Amino acid sequence: MDATQLKSYRQLGLDRLEQLLLQLPAQANDADRFVDKAIRQLSGLPPAPTGAPPYQGIYSAAFTFEQYRDGATDRLEDLMLKLPALNSLDGEVDSWIRKLSDLPERPTGSDPYVRLFVLREDTPDVPSITGPAIATPSKIYVTSDQMFKIIGSTQHSDRVNAMMPGINVTLKRFNINTPLRMAHFFGQILHESGGFRWLRELWGPTDAQTRYEPPSRLAQNLGNTQAGDGKRYMGRGVIQLTGRANYAQFSKAMGVDFLSNPDLVASPQYAVTAAGWFWDTRNINKAADQDDLLKVTRQVNGGKNGLADREKYLKRAKQVLGC
Repeated sequence: MDATQLKSYRQLGLDRLEQLLLQLPAQANDADRFVDKAIRQLSGLPPAPTGAPPYQGIYSAAFTFEQYRDGATDRLEDLMLKLPALNSLDGEVDSWIRKLSDLPERPTGSDPYVRLFVLREDTPDVPSITGPAIATPSKIYVTSDQMFKIIGSTQHSDRVNAMMPGINVTLKRFNINTPLRMAHFFGQILHESGGFRWLRELWGPTDAQTRYEPPSRLAQNLGNTQAGDGKRYMGRGVIQLTGRANYAQFSKAMGVDFLSNPDLVASPQYAVTAAGWFWDTRNINKAADQDDLLKVTRQVNGGKNGLADREKYLKRAKQVLGC
């Protein structure tokens, strides 16, 4: 892989490792010991004392373990993204992602990350279906001109214009109806979708995506019960609605049969509505009202990857919406 691809893969891998670690109980794990070792190795620090808990001696003793883990994963990302070429640590990151995700070992001869992730292209995906027209929004909360300013580009104007009715219906339906709530919502969905370029998951299948199929534990968590459910109910919409169970719940909430027509979730009419439903079912408006970007991000993503990009969109949205 070339240097640009390596950086993209490495970013995805480190973000995923952080996400997995932050979901673990707040107690030392062997994955924490790897992060500690890697930071010391890349920073020229001596090895951790025998028997010492991870991160001791790297950060202030006043931190909680969650704060140690949070800061350490950020530090590892900063250090590894500066590496000019593949490093043995990349293989270890790949290995820990697999262990924490219950995935098989990396095949011999395969570069780290390439069986875990599919790199996104800069060009937008093409929705495979156009759904029925949704009701005309009774109130315009945001205009297309405002949205272009928040995105920072008019490059994909046809797609954005097609999505505007669904955006305004979503804002009303799910009470994302104050400038601050809207700003946080846009900050998240624009990061997750690359400025509305990507409305569905890229399908490899990667090693992780093969676990979408029953009888794996991940498939059970997603409610995937039938062969083919993994690809059939892949991530769609601007916050990647995934799994038969979520599609069924979204269908019930909207009165639309997304189980039989899953591609509708990636259509301009419903791509943002799915995100609004997700936002509402997790009461993310509460964190948005507190103007807590980190809390909002963790509720959306499970970690805090892409935080700087989310903050970029959030700041633009606040400026455009006047909050």
